[in-house]
Amino acid sequence: MILKRLHAHLQQHGWRPLIIGLRSAFAAVASVEISRCFGLQYPLYALIGAIMVTEYHGEETRQQCLIRFLGNVLGIIAGGLLGTLLGAYPWVIGLATFVMVLICYYTDFAAAAKLSAFVAALTVMDHSQTPWLYGRDRILETVIGIGFAVLMSLAIPVPKPKAETTSDKVTTE
Repeated sequence: MILKRLHAHLQQHGWRPLIIGLRSAFAAVASVEISRCFGLQYPLYALIGAIMVTEYHGEETRQQCLIRFLGNVLGIIAGGLLGTLLGAYPWVIGLATFVMVLICYYTDFAAAAKLSAFVAALTVMDHSQTPWLYGRDRILETVIGIGFAVLMSLAIPVPKPKAETTSDKVTTE
């Protein structure tokens, strides 16, 4: 019964869940351990970066890496500036969120709008005393996470589809 269900799921989804699961798991473990070895304060962000950017095809993973990296950088810059200039007030958190969404949408970078808004708001809310130190570590952790995601996309390849055999029927008149 269980084997039939597994077989049915494999037929329906192919190798996709297995490939994404393995890549995510290995990238997550490696990125957290490396972040800890470097003494970074928030290995959680390496873990998040590794899992969130992992996709089935390597090109998709690399595209997600760029979005994740730039979203973090933009959010840290905006949150750092707003937090430093205006403080960690609730309205500044809202302002940071609003500004990042607008900037991303109006610069045709809508894919990073929510991430950059989240990072900017988090920087203001929890790290306004040392936003640039937090930003440095956050970027390093993100780079570690996405780096391992890319490495796993290279180390665990997508299986090539089986060649279909078709018989050509030659009709003669």
